[in-house]
Amino acid sequence: MFVVHKKISITAICFVMLSILITGCHQQEKNVLPACKEPVREEVEPNSQPKESITGTNEVKQNGDTSEEQKQKTAEVSYAFYPSGPDFIKSVINERGNVEITDDMREKFNLFARDYRWCYMPDMNYYESFFDANEYTQSLGYNNFGFAVFYVLNYMKCPEKISDNDMQNAIQSLFVAKQGYKDMPHQAYRKLADYEDGYYSPWPEGGLDHNRMFYLLTKLEIVQHGADGVYITVCAKNYYFNDSGYEPGENEKWLIEKSNKMGMPDMQAAAKLVKNGEMKELKGDSNFETTIYIKFNGQKADSYNPRFVFNNTCGNDPNEI
Repeated sequence: MFVVHKKISITAICFVMLSILITGCHQQEKNVLPACKEPVREEVEPNSQPKESITGTNEVKQNGDTSEEQKQKTAEVSYAFYPSGPDFIKSVINERGNVEITDDMREKFNLFARDYRWCYMPDMNYYESFFDANEYTQSLGYNNFGFAVFYVLNYMKCPEKISDNDMQNAIQSLFVAKQGYKDMPHQAYRKLADYEDGYYSPWPEGGLDHNRMFYLLTKLEIVQHGADGVYITVCAKNYYFNDSGYEPGENEKWLIEKSNKMGMPDMQAAAKLVKNGEMKELKGDSNFETTIYIKFNGQKADSYNPRFVFNNTCGNDPNEI
């Protein structure tokens, strides 16, 4: 998804995610991006939980195997909610309104966003918006579920294969619906994911090193939703730093200078510069505004695992995707 001869970044989903999601994991030129807009939320009671949990294993079908052979020759793809999500949410869940961001929050959010592959988060406004089609997906003959499928494959660290049932379950577990969950269409999503014999697999492209991706939390707002839930809205920027095999850009030069002064390797220095907020001196690759819903049962959350209601990257309007 990124042009290899230049700076790796996650370019504008402003261009209807044309660059970010269409070609896998290659590099692109960086754009100057607008700031987060005010959070957008609808006062709708979300569907409380998906019919299943995302936690589980996926048996991978071997091409040409009979069902009996498949039982003897299966590959498991383990997937789960990553603990960095609940760690961040637990640290902020009792706050309300516009929250003053601390170093600890920035540190926890960076780990959360990296594990959850925030750079691939699809623009959406509830699960139902995946049934719509933007200009790009419409031109390829499918709807916005292609972006959700692409996200899940990357969230699961690009497994070799995942069954269509497990894909449906994963999407329902991660994304909140206004009403009930209608079944998603199962098909190949050209430029995003292959689909054959009931199994999804990643589009055959290269990958970027997510250990070199950093996410800076820039705004945090938490709003009570009735007596049994909260909306957590975060605004963030992401930054990708090329390794020494590429000609350094302005951000790399800045990081090299900082890491030399700090007397530590560049990636270790970057983590500290995200934590203390100094990373804001740089131009980010993309801006994200994302709303998470957490449901309560009495005084305790049913689960601190994040479930996503809304995402808007670079000023896109998910109501129009």
